[in-house]
Amino acid sequence: MTSYPTIPVYARWFGSWQVSVQRRALSVGELTQRYDDSASGWQQTVDRLGFPSAYESLLRQIVGEETLSTVLDCGVGTGALSQALIDAAPAPFALTAVDVSPRMLEQAQMTLGGTNADVTLRQADVCALPYDDHTFDLVMAAHLLEHLPDPGAAIAEMVRVLKPGGRLVVCMTRRTLLGMWIHLKWHTHRVTEDQASQLLLDAGLETIKSLAFDSQLWCRRLSLASTGRKPL
Repeated sequence: MTSYPTIPVYARWFGSWQVSVQRRALSVGELTQRYDDSASGWQQTVDRLGFPSAYESLLRQIVGEETLSTVLDCGVGTGALSQALIDAAPAPFALTAVDVSPRMLEQAQMTLGGTNADVTLRQADVCALPYDDHTFDLVMAAHLLEHLPDPGAAIAEMVRVLKPGGRLVVCMTRRTLLGMWIHLKWHTHRVTEDQASQLLLDAGLETIKSLAFDSQLWCRRLSLASTGRKPL
């Protein structure tokens, strides 16, 4: 029998019996095709849910007046998170962004091409980033990790390319009823704040914080953010 990577859906003990439900994860090829097919209308969905302003508010809290030189956005999509950081950061920076979907990268180019950031876009898998150790001041990912059978492996790879003292920021789907709808459509993980924080702790990060999307109702119901620093 063929074995597939899975995404956990439900698990509970009933006395000495454990009942669990798991769902097959989408392969990289399947995920690429789905995002290619969704790319043309993706930014409209992001705008309708209020993510651009929610991302900017979140990143202003996290970055503050911190000066950034090099930033990596993993799973850039249409560029909404990168655009928010450009608007929130106190000074321009060099932005590198990756995605497995060529059509999403085309959308990101349209979004980010006219900004004051030095932008480099590249097709790449977050689990095998084509960059040297200790390259970036900030690494971030919005709604990427929950698609992966093993989010911890991707976080470890992002931490690898992060400079000592650098910051990781991740946004993931919350364990809510609305998050269940996302799971049913995209085969994603859903996480609590404690689970998201544990993923960062397991990757060796410190000063972990979980932050809510307070400025937008739909974003708050769908998503949570976690951040931590790589030890010096």
